Amino acid sequence: MTNPSDAPQPQQPGGQPSDGNVPPTPYQQPPAYQAPQDQQPPQGYPAGNYQAPDGYQAPGQPAYGAPAGAANNAPPAGLGYAAPARNTFALDFNNIKERATNTQGVPQQLVISYWLWVGAAVLGVVASLVAMVSAAGGFAGVGLIFSLIWAAVYIFIAIRLKEGARWARLVLSILGGLSVLALPLTLFTGGLSLIGTAATIAAAVMMWLPQSQQHFKG
Repeated sequence: MTNPSDAPQPQQPGGQPSDGNVPPTPYQQPPAYQAPQDQQPPQGYPAGNYQAPDGYQAPGQPAYGAPAGAANNAPPAGLGYAAPARNTFALDFNNIKERATNTQGVPQQLVISYWLWVGAAVLGVVASLVAMVSAAGGFAGVGLIFSLIWAAVYIFIAIRLKEGARWARLVLSILGGLSVLALPLTLFTGGLSLIGTAATIAAAVMMWLPQSQQHFKG
């Protein structure tokens, strides 16, 4: 006959099969869930369900709902005025005087480049004015008007260069390359044309120096 004490006993919940007189391992509760490191509350805040305040924006990140690349399109930090976004044309005359004269927050090499561009534009107008005085005729007046328009375009693109617009640096680089091609001709003519060409080439070089390039990285 079978002894009742030899019958298998039912296993207790959470226990393990008994091996002789070894007691079953007690049930252990899993560790409490911890949020990933990037979701932990800032130092000094109590633990719990931390929520960032409304309008909070992580440094270097675009605001919620902003289009992709918004951070790279922002104007350079440290300017002395509220500049337009980098990739915009930004033809605005409301504060054009401040935009043309304020160089706060601009690297020194780029400041020199900016004023060289402005100086080259002014020299072009002066050269046209001298030509109009020395040569009577309607064509001289047309040349002066053209040089005034061209100088205004030059200075505006230089302002956008100072404000970190990458497209402005590209346009001025092309103009600087054209000045290099025209350098042999201006060596023969001399005068203001040679000075303006030299200023344009120097300005194009200065805006690509390492210190200047930091102004265009967003």
